[in-house]
Amino acid sequence: MDFGLAFRYVFDDEDWFRKIGLVALCSLIPVIGQFIVIGWGVHAAKKVIDGNERRALPALNFGDDLGRGFMVFLIQAIYSLPIAIIVGLGSLFFGFIAEGSEATGVIFGILGGGLILLGILLGLLLAFWGVAAIANYAAKGNFGAAFKFKEIFALLKNSLGAWLLVVLGQFLAMGFIAPLGAIACGIGVLLTTVYATAVSYHLIGQAYNKAMPSSFENIEPVA
Repeated sequence: MDFGLAFRYVFDDEDWFRKIGLVALCSLIPVIGQFIVIGWGVHAAKKVIDGNERRALPALNFGDDLGRGFMVFLIQAIYSLPIAIIVGLGSLFFGFIAEGSEATGVIFGILGGGLILLGILLGLLLAFWGVAAIANYAAKGNFGAAFKFKEIFALLKNSLGAWLLVVLGQFLAMGFIAPLGAIACGIGVLLTTVYATAVSYHLIGQAYNKAMPSSFENIEPVA
């Protein structure tokens, strides 16, 4: 993987400011604005997967980007649901501590703590599984591809280091670069957030290509 390329390819496009700016303006639209940004990022990942790593910055396609972004939202929501249930149950057990005896309080505390710890561990796993699932969706263009567990496991198994770089890159892009725009009275954060999205999804596309096993040739393709 070319980690640095993900951060600089945007500026190799002569029209980068207009492309970034249009997506940033769309991000101001309530609710659907973020779907458009994410869907645009998925389009960038797809271009990388198709072999256009240095010319991966896509032009805005309002309808298609909105649809892709909504699909990613659903994918993330479905994967996050079990974690939310587990953590919710853990919190519920903690709420019972004050209502019972000391012995039952200890039991509820252990159960609650164990469930919350399990939720945290699953959340860490989801950080890797989720990006691989989205990569598979970006590559296939099919919602069901995000839940092809055999394929996703193979992606992670074949190149765990690549997915570690994706998570690291997302942390740097979203945690440090995106907030930098706030120094420009908050307006610049729109541009830096879109740029950070472009970085993150370029890395996702690279990781998919790095991890794509030859054994996938024998797996029935997604329609």
